[in-house]
Amino acid sequence: MMKELLYNLIRKHKYSISIYTEEIFERRCQEEIIRSDEDNSSFVYLEFDFETLKKELPDESEFIQFWNSMFAVLNSGSRGSDIVGFLEHESGLGMLLLDSKLDGWQRVKGRIEQKTDNNGKVKAILDKVVKPILYPACIQNIPAPESTAV
Repeated sequence: MMKELLYNLIRKHKYSISIYTEEIFERRCQEEIIRSDEDNSSFVYLEFDFETLKKELPDESEFIQFWNSMFAVLNSGSRGSDIVGFLEHESGLGMLLLDSKLDGWQRVKGRIEQKTDNNGKVKAILDKVVKPILYPACIQNIPAPESTAV
């Protein structure tokens, strides 16, 4: 059912967004881990669980508005290299923001909030529900402490 809803929203607005099947998305995630290791690059992995989001946005129109805004942002702000696909059992959407760090997610999140935010509700939901994972985890967004050589 969610698959049909999302595909209908994409078609209705003529967004140029592709959503991979769960098998292909999983394969692309594995490929990006290898590429990231080889190129010393990073990416951000995100999950949008349908059931959890539906609980947070029980009103159908708000739920659809959230996905409309999400796709509008992805369509306008996509660099063409970001990857979107279904999670296992089509329980949600996963996203890879390639060659990004956590600030890449913050920019996307900010644009989604601007398009939908009703008194901070969407911001609160995204903060609570979506936990970005930076790969590789050893990359820090803060400078390393200065050494204290003796």
